[in-house]
Amino acid sequence: MSLTACVPVAAWANLPIEKISFQPQVKGLGCLKPETLAMISELVAKIGPIQITSTCGGRHARHSQHYSGKAVDFRPLATSTRAAVAAAKALESTGGVGSYPGGLVHVDVGDREASWYGHKRARRQYAQLAQRRR
Repeated sequence: MSLTACVPVAAWANLPIEKISFQPQVKGLGCLKPETLAMISELVAKIGPIQITSTCGGRHARHSQHYSGKAVDFRPLATSTRAAVAAAKALESTGGVGSYPGGLVHVDVGDREASWYGHKRARRQYAQLAQRRR
């Protein structure tokens, strides 16, 4: 899939497209906000290649940042999940950062900072959620 078909030219000009791959269900980055695209670019510069597993489509928690184009889920391809989470949390632009078993990482540019580790289905039961207003 070509990124140029999915993302406006101005938004993808700085994206390191050679370092981003997609799982088949991901239809591209066209639904993402410019600030989300900038965050992805910054993250890839720090951790290397990623495989995006989810953007705006699919099933997410109610009121998820995914639905407003402010979040992506990905797998780091050149570093550990732990290192990817640490790098994402260090970015000024990130709001929420979470990880799941199997190496999946969630990052968003929402208004609140939140972090967690947990199972998708039992997130409320097992996740440790720490929130603070920016």
